[in-house]
Amino acid sequence: MKEGDSDNPLLEALKNSMNEVEKKSAEHEKLRSSKEYQSELGFLRQTVRDLIHTLRLCEFAASRWHEFGEKYLLPRHFDDIVEAALTAQLAVENGALNPARRELRYMLEVAVNIAYVDEILANNSFDERVAFYRGKNVNKSNVDHIFKLPLRLFGEHKNKFATSVRSAWVRASNYVHLTKRKIDEKLRLREQGISLGMETIDMLKNIVSEVSEVCSIVVALTFETIGPSFTGDLLVDSLDEQDEWAFHANGYIALIDSHFDYKHERQGKLEEIHQRRENRIKYHV
Repeated sequence: MKEGDSDNPLLEALKNSMNEVEKKSAEHEKLRSSKEYQSELGFLRQTVRDLIHTLRLCEFAASRWHEFGEKYLLPRHFDDIVEAALTAQLAVENGALNPARRELRYMLEVAVNIAYVDEILANNSFDERVAFYRGKNVNKSNVDHIFKLPLRLFGEHKNKFATSVRSAWVRASNYVHLTKRKIDEKLRLREQGISLGMETIDMLKNIVSEVSEVCSIVVALTFETIGPSFTGDLLVDSLDEQDEWAFHANGYIALIDSHFDYKHERQGKLEEIHQRRENRIKYHV
């Protein structure tokens, strides 16, 4: 600053403000470099990578079922889901947590409503499904169709899963418009001195947990759509052996996996499988 600028209270306040911002930025960079922060980011990236990998595996596993590729809507929308997941990851990496939540809301709407059409029009053509989806029979403004799906792989837990899907959608929807929750949260963070891009480790953990939940829901609905036979082959013969598969961390995916404990390949080592499955769960239901 030039000589005499210190007598200018406005310039002095600006200087102090800039110094404070630089101090907070340095502290945040230190946080971002910490092992705990990088571990959460690593799990986020692994989750999105495994979502892409799993959707491809499902499509490949069901490739001998020609109707899946020719008539079903879900595989035609995998790219929309992946695009939203990658965008959410990029937003989180750059401290934009709320835009990430808006992408999660979109992922849920696509996955649930498309899975619903594929389920109730299982015997219809691709064009008939598209026409049905475009019509008024599918409410695209929420995910309540989740309660109309059979959710065969969840057994007695299907209503609990459906309720969790709707809760995830409602939570993400709070960040689409300027809701009371969003206003209250912004005021609370401001009082704590937390501004955009200066998220705490707990804030990061929360959004990573939400990304994991939504991606797990997409995987579960994809398993539901390709059916128990193909899903069982994937889980028992492939994914169960991949210790780093991110979706082992989700309690609902663990429930789906337990559905196949009757398979011959698992007999004789069920106790080991149960223990390994439980140890892998990071997000219990």
